[in-house]
Amino acid sequence: MAVLADGIQEGEVPETETLIDIADFMRIFVEKCHHEKEDNHLFPLLAWKGVPIAECPIGPLTHEHKAAGKLTVDLDAAVEAYQKGSREKGEFLVKTLHGFVELYPGHIWKENYLLFPMTDKILDELKQRELVKNFGVVERKIGTDAHQRFEQLAERLEARERNKEKEK
Repeated sequence: MAVLADGIQEGEVPETETLIDIADFMRIFVEKCHHEKEDNHLFPLLAWKGVPIAECPIGPLTHEHKAAGKLTVDLDAAVEAYQKGSREKGEFLVKTLHGFVELYPGHIWKENYLLFPMTDKILDELKQRELVKNFGVVERKIGTDAHQRFEQLAERLEARERNKEKEK
């Protein structure tokens, strides 16, 4: 997203397909899969085990999920406007992409170094298996091929960037 936003600022016209793919990834994988697993399954289970829902790490992560949801709605609107030829909406698109770039490194850090280690300490094996089962339900709702599709998307985007670099 950072590379894409920088390119737009430098006058590059991104492929519409790339913009649509990124918006799909944020809407489907991040919102409907990742955030849903945490918001609807993990966080309530941790709260049931006594973890304060408004405190760190759950409170800040929940707040960031809401911010990401707003950014996802904005991204869909920016991509749609951009598709319709509204190039002045490029600024809105850049701002939205940068919003994700600013949000997610810290968010992922909180998950990896606070939430997940805490979860491993608090939830016993039985509760973790129950959580995995519930996560499977979420995965089936987005489609069993979603992870594969988005891994292929990441590979395509990476290949496009490598090809751009070779052309320079």
